[in-house]
Amino acid sequence: MFTLHVVCPNPALDRLQVVEHFVPFEVNRVVDVQSLPGGKGMIVCRGARRLGATVTAHGFVGGFVGDVIRRGCADLGVADRHVQIRGETRVTPVVIERETGRSTVLNERGPVVTADEQEQLAAGLAAAIRLGDVVVSTGSLPPGSAPDLHATVARQALRHGATALVDAHGDALARVIDDVRAGGTGGGTLVVKPNALELGGILGRDLSDPADLLAAVRELHARTGATFVVTSGAHGAVWVGPGAQLTADSPVVNTVNATGSGDAFLAGLAVALGRGEDPARALTLAAAMGAANAASLAPDVDPELVGKLRERVTVTAL
Repeated sequence: MFTLHVVCPNPALDRLQVVEHFVPFEVNRVVDVQSLPGGKGMIVCRGARRLGATVTAHGFVGGFVGDVIRRGCADLGVADRHVQIRGETRVTPVVIERETGRSTVLNERGPVVTADEQEQLAAGLAAAIRLGDVVVSTGSLPPGSAPDLHATVARQALRHGATALVDAHGDALARVIDDVRAGGTGGGTLVVKPNALELGGILGRDLSDPADLLAAVRELHARTGATFVVTSGAHGAVWVGPGAQLTADSPVVNTVNATGSGDAFLAGLAVALGRGEDPARALTLAAAMGAANAASLAPDVDPELVGKLRERVTVTAL
């Protein structure tokens, strides 16, 4: 039985506010509101728990909002290994336009974390990982974080014979890829899961064309030996790794709020990898999770809907 360790350095309280039609710079009447623990890692935790996985959350929390995150972990049945910090965990307002399903997200930077707090996180993670576990490292880095924090987490996972699954952007993503090229993957398996826009950003290339995306991912796999799973929203995902090169479509749903769909995809991918499913099966679960999330107001999935959507995912070998 594997444990999924989710490292989310910058969790948040998501404040979801629904309006019929969003008009910038005007007074907008909110018709529905929900508040729940968020940030990319907490969405991964929630999705993985819906699939019945054993989940442990690692990160930094502080203040009243940090207490809300801890209570949210308890409610989900997620083991809480967050490091307590002095600063206040951030709040993320999300305005959702009901008539289109489009959302506007206001991302705060988050509280400052110290070197000592980061050392506590690393020590707690090292003590928790076991052979065969899956370690997800995802989301933005709060002020004060080492720029290679995601790469450091990945190295820890690989040293313990775990699967390291990283979803990052910008310099943090580039450092993960460069670290693999320089140091190899040790005893574990590295899976890098950006979206096409994030990957194009660090490569300085437009990867909106599927052929260009596939070529770029093949180049990265050949250079690093890592598995790359890259999402393109409603256009699906591509998997390039040892012995498997696949594409998967995304099931069509009535989109209510697509925020967090990439994180739900990541949760499905992590759980499938932990269960030892083959790449095609892992992609079908991940794609179904992402689509199911888009059909929900809050970043969450209905396991019954996931099961139905999984049957509608088509995976094609390249």
